[in-house]
Amino acid sequence: MVQNPAFIRHDVIMPDALPATSDLPSELSQSTVPPETGNEVNRETKRLVADLSAISHQLARGRYQSPLRYPGAKSSLAPVIARVITTATKSRAVPEVNLLVEPFAGGASASLRMIGEGVVERILLADADPLVAAFWQAAADDTERLVDRMYDEWKRFVRGGGAIAVERWDYWRNWAPGAGLKSSDLRLEVATKCLFLNRTTFSGILHGKAGPIGGRAQASKYPIGCRWNPEAIAERLQYVGHLYDTGRLVDVWCKDWRQTLDDIPERYPQLLPSRVVAYLDPPYVEKSSLLYRTSFDPRGGYGGDGLGSSRPWDDSLHLGLAEYLRTKAQFRWLLSYDNHPILTQSPWFYAPDRMSPSESDRESLGVRRWRITKRLVSTRYTAAGRVGKRSADELLITTLPPTTVPVDDQLRPLGKAEAS
Repeated sequence: MVQNPAFIRHDVIMPDALPATSDLPSELSQSTVPPETGNEVNRETKRLVADLSAISHQLARGRYQSPLRYPGAKSSLAPVIARVITTATKSRAVPEVNLLVEPFAGGASASLRMIGEGVVERILLADADPLVAAFWQAAADDTERLVDRMYDEWKRFVRGGGAIAVERWDYWRNWAPGAGLKSSDLRLEVATKCLFLNRTTFSGILHGKAGPIGGRAQASKYPIGCRWNPEAIAERLQYVGHLYDTGRLVDVWCKDWRQTLDDIPERYPQLLPSRVVAYLDPPYVEKSSLLYRTSFDPRGGYGGDGLGSSRPWDDSLHLGLAEYLRTKAQFRWLLSYDNHPILTQSPWFYAPDRMSPSESDRESLGVRRWRITKRLVSTRYTAAGRVGKRSADELLITTLPPTTVPVDDQLRPLGKAEAS
């Protein structure tokens, strides 16, 4: 049996040249939806219960929907997630999914796929990284200005390539907000930084160790702008804006996973426990510091509460996430991870077959003792330090009704078949 590992202390390392999230304006650091005076919850609820408009955008069922390139993007896993959720909605326990929440939004490819194909009614995105959250907020409700900025960066700096493009990469790599910017303008600048670095950095990695595509000498056959197709990016940004305008994208939060999971029951109590589902795609146990700006590894971002606080963590955030999902989650969840043995062998992670909330949480919060089902899925994804994509088994863990989770060549059981 694998024991509780002694992880190293997770001191906070802030993203380069960006202030702590708590120092940013509230419009940037918390939510896309502007609060009504004294009643932010009601404002968000109105968006949730408003009549759904048809998704008329041509990208709704397109192959590529996210404006961001993300390492380990779950485009190959999205159809499997859609299948698991769809089969769950055929049961009495989960008649429909009104809201899909993605606390580790990143490139949000899974959520965009779910909403475009009609698997869920609405989505809510959240990310602890201020760059990523600001990008999605601007894409949602400041779409055309972000599109204009994208085209401007392309025409003036990226299209010609060479030294000018690399100098611009250095500019955005070291950019920090100046004084006097309005909240909306600050958010737009942060979003532009995120988009520029994502499209011009090796594998789209926002971490400081990654350099520009093609290297500083631009001697590669792949120049710095080879992943910058302005027309395609504009179309994807406009798709995000369309989802927000039609009420399909409810909101974008700059919050860490725990704040997000805690706040959903407060904001949307009418959806508990089974009409809201969280899809969580946390940083991998292995090599996450090489892939993500905000990872659970102190070498690759900041740990703590995801808000840039200086409070160190004594335990691994992987452990904290597992404990929360096993004992505190008030609604159903679906989790994807790299297939690391500790995740399914250790009782501190996901070896248990059932949630085990305390009696007080069961009585006061309504936390259920749902069964935990595990499957293996073969995926293809981009990995740091590799050319092209690699195949690997992805671990899928969920509290959706176990009898509805398929077992076949696509969704393989772990070892012995699980009881229904």
